[in-house]
Order: sequence, then structure tokens, then C-alpha cells
Amino acid sequence: MNKASSPALETFLRLRASFFERYLETQPEEATTLGLHHLDDRLKDLSPSALGDEYAFHREVLARLEHLSPGELPPEARLDRLAMLDITRFHVHTYEELRGHRRNVELSTYPHTMLQYQIGQAETAGDWSAIASRAARIPTFLQQQEQLLAEGVATRELPDPHIVHDFAEDHLPVIERYFEHLPALPEAHQVTLSAAEARQLQQASHEAQRAFAAHRQFLRERVLPYTHVPVVLGEDEYQWRLRYMFGLTASPEELVRQAEDVLERAQESILQLSGQLARELPGAPSTLSNLGEARALLLGLETEHPERDEDVIPLYRELIARAEHFVHEQELFNVPEGLRLGLKPLPPGMVDVRGTNWPAPLLDPRKVGWFVLAPMAAAHPTVWAALLAVHEGIPGHFLQSVAWQRAFSEHPAPVRFLLVTDHVAMARGHFGPMLNIEGYATYAEERMRRAGFYTAAEALTALVARALRAVRVVVDIGLHTGRMTDEAAVRYLVHHACMPEPNARREVLRYKRIPLQAITYLLGALDFERLEEDCRRERGSRFNEARFHDELFSFGPVSPSLLRRFMLTGA
Repeated sequence: MNKASSPALETFLRLRASFFERYLETQPEEATTLGLHHLDDRLKDLSPSALGDEYAFHREVLARLEHLSPGELPPEARLDRLAMLDITRFHVHTYEELRGHRRNVELSTYPHTMLQYQIGQAETAGDWSAIASRAARIPTFLQQQEQLLAEGVATRELPDPHIVHDFAEDHLPVIERYFEHLPALPEAHQVTLSAAEARQLQQASHEAQRAFAAHRQFLRERVLPYTHVPVVLGEDEYQWRLRYMFGLTASPEELVRQAEDVLERAQESILQLSGQLARELPGAPSTLSNLGEARALLLGLETEHPERDEDVIPLYRELIARAEHFVHEQELFNVPEGLRLGLKPLPPGMVDVRGTNWPAPLLDPRKVGWFVLAPMAAAHPTVWAALLAVHEGIPGHFLQSVAWQRAFSEHPAPVRFLLVTDHVAMARGHFGPMLNIEGYATYAEERMRRAGFYTAAEALTALVARALRAVRVVVDIGLHTGRMTDEAAVRYLVHHACMPEPNARREVLRYKRIPLQAITYLLGALDFERLEEDCRRERGSRFNEARFHDELFSFGPVSPSLLRRFMLTGA
């Protein structure tokens, strides 16, 4: 029987459609990021009954997926089944084994970060009405979050004390101030609201601000005093996530060895290139003997910035145009005709971000992707700007998201694209798609370096970034498998990444907040590099690099190691 019309496929397609619809009902913020707007006025329900229903739903879908025979499905359906398996298995596991919803502090800022995406795409008064309705639900959301955290305190399922302190003292105060500015944003976006709509937004903003202030006090008084012990995953849980989140069978020790090998080679190249640059700079030493001296050289290069804040966006627009011309000339990537890349300042309330990508909404092809930038000249050393433009713009995240939008915008249930947005993944603790997404953008950085795109100084930043991604693998694995204490991790970052101690402590906090996210950059990039090398070898003179990258995009955010089965004959 033809697989295209087999009973197994029909059964799966019905399951996929019902799963996608029900999943988005439980994750309305994610529907917004995908470009579906029927749930734009809602927030996730964190009540015990809703979370119990959600768990039962994932458990039922998991059982049905495991009962299906993948051999009876065509390749595209098999990929969708694997994506659904990853999500449902992870949800059931974290609910049953970890009770993670009782210590998930990431949810405390989730409504704010999700409103950022929504505001970034808002164009009409109707869009702003949905924003006001979603903001009006924030007090209930935070009350439910407080109930969950209070249950965690009662059952000793506690979050990490440093994370709670960071949220209470750093993140939430910024969010409180943000809601003071929210009512003025429609006018700043050239949208006129009626008097009633303006009052609705004003009231919702006021209540949200009060709710975040109360939540900050709750964390300080009801959670922080009871958190004493740093929280890590443990080796068994880490290995479980490597296998079932990323499809990686290598042990943590093997991954550390890979990262240390990359780190050693990157450091050698950093010293060599720094020495070349030093000989060209007046007053610099003629030779460099260690990474500290190389870092000092880079610090000198980092003193150059755009002259004015209003020069930031033109700088990156020029760099993206330069990168687009280069990839056309070298035939590295196909950049579609009529590509629209939006560049704009980061909205108020987003801190510690120099620049980031808001992907083109997958299912709303009317909307563009945005490269959003901190509008402060001092935040943008020009020596680092080209690398950021490549990673976030072209040929990195922006090009990837546009390719996906063009290929999948009419897909009835694009389950492979769940959990692709950073803050959605952070709130859920699931970073499976990031091995492709961040891995690809990091691969693009290195591919552009090998092709000669960067100046010598820019190439130095690319090598430093590669070394840092390798350090992140060592430290993330070390922390969460018990091989490193927090202090040992700080010392490793200071020594091997030449990072100032306060920055190193912030890095360690990041790894504790979102375990395994930091390893996706290097490990995904290495998988893509190996895949490119093997495809070149297998295809010989038939290999076309731009078409190879189009082929990568055609699968969506699938683990690069899984792509080998589809792109290599002998895999």
C-alpha cells in the first residue's frame, strides 16, 4: 500500500492536527510568536487543574505516538512524529519526575517577555487591544505562579537562591518601570487608539505594574529566605536531556573533550592573529605570549564605537548589506529576492541585550523578521558588530527564519517549530530546536570567517566567540553534572575566557537558569560543520554550497545530527 494514503499516516495526521491545536491552547503566547493571532489576548493558565489537564494531554499523546510504527510513515511525517515525541516526553518527564513547575522562576517574567514579541509586531488598534487584554491577565498569572512557588517551598522543591535573588533585584524592577511606559507605546508606533482603548491599556498597565511589584516582594519574603542550596540537574538528568532533548548519544565527558579540543585550537589561532595585529598597531607589543595579552589587545580595539546613538542602526544596515553582497559573490548562501529585514531599537524593558533577532512569524507571511538593537552607541564596539550582524541577520537567524516562513507558512500543523522562540524555550526549559537554530547561526559565523569575510580585527572577535562557546560547553556540563562548583566555574571562565570576574558570575548564573541552552551554539555548529564536510566529500563536483544551505533550511529546526539520515546516502 502507498504510504501517502496508508491508515497509519491518516491516523498520524489526525493526531498531529489535534495535538497542534490543543498544544497552542495551553501555550497561547507561543501561538502569537508563530504568527497565529486568535489567542493574542490570553496568557497561560497556571492553575492546578489546568496544569493537571495539560499533563494528562501530553501523557495521552505520548502513548499514542509510541504506539505508532514510524516505518509506516513517510519521511516528513516521521520528522513530525519525532518532534512531537520530544515535546510530550519532556513534558511528562518534568511533571512526573522533577515537579519542575513548582520551582520554575522563569515563569515570573514570562508575560513581560512575551508581550515584547507581540508589541514588536503590533500595527493596528486591534493589535493593541489584544495587548491590553493580555496585560490585564498578568495579575492572575502572577498569583498562580506564586501559588506554585509556595507549594515548592512547602515540599522543599526549591529554586536556586542566586536565580531568585537575580529576578527579585534585577529583572523585576526593570519590568515594573516598563509598565509605566507601555501606555505611550502605541503613539510611538504610529497607532492611534480611541479614548476607551487608551483607558483599557492604561488600566491594564497600572494593574500589571502593581502585580509585578507585589510579586517581587513575594520572591523576597516568601521564597528567597528558604533557598539555601544551589540547584543543578545532576548527571542522570543531564544525560537524559542530552539524549531526549537533542538526540545526542555522546557522554558528557566526550562532549567536554570535543569542546576542549575546539578551545585549544581557537586559542592558538587567537594568539597567532593577535600577534599579527599587534605588529600593525602603534605602541603595541611586537609579540604576544598568552591569552591575557591577546585579550588586552582586543580591549583596545573595543574602544571604538559609533559616534552617536542614532548611528547604531545605520552601522548594522551597512554590515548586513556587506554580508549579503559577500555571500552572493562567493555563492555561499541564497538570499531570496525581495527580502525584507527590519532593524529597530530594542523596546524599553529589555536589558543586557546588545542585539537580538525576532524571527519572521512562521505562519504570518505578511510580517517581517526584526533585528532589534540596543540604541546606545557605547554598547556596540565596531570590532564586534560584523559578527553580530552575521549571527542575527544575514546569513544567520534572520535568513534562516525567512526561509522557514516561505517554506512552511501554509503548513496546517508545523509541530517542528514549537519551542523555537528563546523565551518560550526558557519558560519551558526545553531547548531541543536550539541545537539547530543557535548551532546554525554559530556555524554561519565560522563559515564566513573561513571564507574571508571579516577584517583581521573582526576575525579575532569571531575566534574569541568560538573559544567562549567552547568554554560554555565545559562549564555548563561541569556545573550540572557536579564536576564543577560555582566558584570553580567562575575561575575557569576567568582563566580560559579571559573574562572579568563579575561577567563570569553572570555567565554562571545564566547556565544555572537555563541548563543546556549554552551548549547548543558550539555543539550544533560542530554537527553542521561535519555535515557540510561529509556532503562535500560524498557529492564531489556536484556539491553546491548555496543549495546545501537551502537543503538545511528545508527541514526546519531539526537536530543537525538527524539531518545526516536525510542528506547523506550512507547515513
